[in-house]
Amino acid sequence: MAKKKGKHNALEARRRKNRRRQNAERAARLAREGMLPEGEQTAVLTAVAEPDSPGTPPPEAGTPETTGEQQKGRRRFSLRRKEKKPRAPWRYHAWVWYLMVFLLPLAVLIATQLITVQSVEETVAWIGQNSAAFGLGYLLLLACEGVLLAITGGIFSAGLILAVPMLTMSISSYFKEVVNGVPLMVSDLAMATHMGTIAGFMKPGMSFGVCTIPAVLLVFALLALTLLFARRPRRIRWYASLIVGLCGVLVLVGSANLPLTRDFLSGPEDEIQAERNDRLGFLLGMYSGVLDSAVQEPDAYNENNMNGILLKVKRNAASTQTPDVQPNVIMLMSESFCDPEAVLPGVEFEDDPIPNYRALAEEWPSGKFLSNTYAGGTGNVEMEVMTGIPIAFVGEGEDLTSLQDETAYDRAPSIIKAFSAQGYATEFVHSYTARLYNREENFEKIGFDKLVFEEDFPEDAEWEGPYLSDMALTEMLISEFENRDKSKPLLLYGLSMENHQPYYEGKFEESSGLDFSSDKLGEEELGSIDALLHGIHDADAALGELLEYFEQCEEPVIVIFWGDHLPGLSMDEENTIYSELGYSSTADTKSWSPEELKRMHTTRFLVWNNYGAELEVPETVSATSLGVHILDWAGVPRPLYFQWVDMALEDMLLYRQRLYVAADGTPYYEPPEEDADTVDTYRTIVYDILYGQGYIAQAMTEPVQRK
Repeated sequence: MAKKKGKHNALEARRRKNRRRQNAERAARLAREGMLPEGEQTAVLTAVAEPDSPGTPPPEAGTPETTGEQQKGRRRFSLRRKEKKPRAPWRYHAWVWYLMVFLLPLAVLIATQLITVQSVEETVAWIGQNSAAFGLGYLLLLACEGVLLAITGGIFSAGLILAVPMLTMSISSYFKEVVNGVPLMVSDLAMATHMGTIAGFMKPGMSFGVCTIPAVLLVFALLALTLLFARRPRRIRWYASLIVGLCGVLVLVGSANLPLTRDFLSGPEDEIQAERNDRLGFLLGMYSGVLDSAVQEPDAYNENNMNGILLKVKRNAASTQTPDVQPNVIMLMSESFCDPEAVLPGVEFEDDPIPNYRALAEEWPSGKFLSNTYAGGTGNVEMEVMTGIPIAFVGEGEDLTSLQDETAYDRAPSIIKAFSAQGYATEFVHSYTARLYNREENFEKIGFDKLVFEEDFPEDAEWEGPYLSDMALTEMLISEFENRDKSKPLLLYGLSMENHQPYYEGKFEESSGLDFSSDKLGEEELGSIDALLHGIHDADAALGELLEYFEQCEEPVIVIFWGDHLPGLSMDEENTIYSELGYSSTADTKSWSPEELKRMHTTRFLVWNNYGAELEVPETVSATSLGVHILDWAGVPRPLYFQWVDMALEDMLLYRQRLYVAADGTPYYEPPEEDADTVDTYRTIVYDILYGQGYIAQAMTEPVQRK
């Protein structure tokens, strides 16, 4: 009986010990979290180190059991004493966590709109007039936050991941609109990895706008409050976070697929990104652009219809006469080259900025070049010239330099491939790096044998301002021509960089040295014009040097020279030098009429040769038409695709978003009804080659082999 009672007492003692240990650990945890008064914390620490029970005598000293228990007690007591002072309880509130979950997406949405319009009054007015768009935008941001919250488990990290990309895009869009007159496009996102390089094109000292910094501070102030005060509630379990994340995914998927939301987001068929942003706000406008970026299959796209188009092209294809000579061809696209006297009407010039070009234009065929872009986007100009693909026919989420299907460049039509098939060596030389526009990857696919970039220039090559000079490019072109494989004719494509934006006083070590004046502009704007004239004057001098060299060359050479687009002459978010001088009505490009759009997409071109060839050169060429003309001038047989381009030129010269120029030079926002069949056929051919089944792609793009 005594033995059973002793066993029972030992069991009770063990239970009391376990309860004391559990209570002590619970109390210690509360003490660490600051949930107990300081007077009770010492008692808790003491209780952790007390013997098992007051009525149980300790084991005899010196025994292994005694030594182990004492060491264990001391160790536990010592660890508790070394713990850091618990944080103050006022820093952690569950209600702050819930509040921030709903406030952060709201702050991001308002901040991005403030950055876009740079006005508190306009932002408030937009919210009032577009409450449905504002509500949907908030719901989608909240859904994104829910997904991020389920992944990261923290409101601060989820809010930070949500806020940084949104703010970065809105700031980038603001600067792009100031410099180029158009907001950020979905296709621009392909260049996100080159933001550092693109930032170098900004004018020093450009203003962030009056609302940008306050808007960013608003968001980051909320993030700081979240970090300091928002404690995740303990009762939220992992499965609750999972449910929140799944709900967020459902909201996002539903917004992209439900007919009601898709119709609301899509808007009018011909809506441009700037108009989307006005209607939906910046973030929802970009989201709408992403949803509409997929290229839609044309009506009646099938194999029978495509074969019918192929037969039509073959039947109407013009024959190409075999030339008496096979000339070397030099294509030189000059950065932002234009006629300053034409585009700066309020400036008086005592000195001619382009004397060489003007003298050459009186003797050789020259005229207007219709670009597919304004103030930037050189990569799209060169790609349209080389492929004959109007930029209006690619998806909204891509451009000619960033097709989502990279294999499309292998299938794309190309005058470079046509020259190669006739035995030409083909080379591209650019006095800048290969980082932009995927040139290194894409140009090999469209047929270039050799690519030369800034790092391949001689170490002692001349620099003007931040870029290699145009004279350095001319010297490199001459060097490449002299060191070519002389058993083959050469197609040599040069692209300059010296006259690239930004334009500001001090860009070059010395002024242009040209005498000009204007009573419509201030000192800062006159400094910008001097930088522009410096670059254009140097381009003109380099052109004269190049043609002087080839004039002495015994081999036949054709030189095609043109400016890629007008220079971007921004002043601030409201004005450009063009608008100040009256060359454009406003800095807001979406307000331009078709006639004004055409004018702001017009530069100059020149065609020269050294062997007396009388070439048929129209007064106006375009990014779409120049490639097929170059084939004809060089006597290179046209692939069937370029036969089609030549047929289409009977109706159209250029087609880009919001600008269609008919063959007679008349500009429209959209193609007129009488040109609809040509445009539809053109679009269908491009779709078949780049996106579709390729029913006639190979037959249309295959170069004519040299006989």
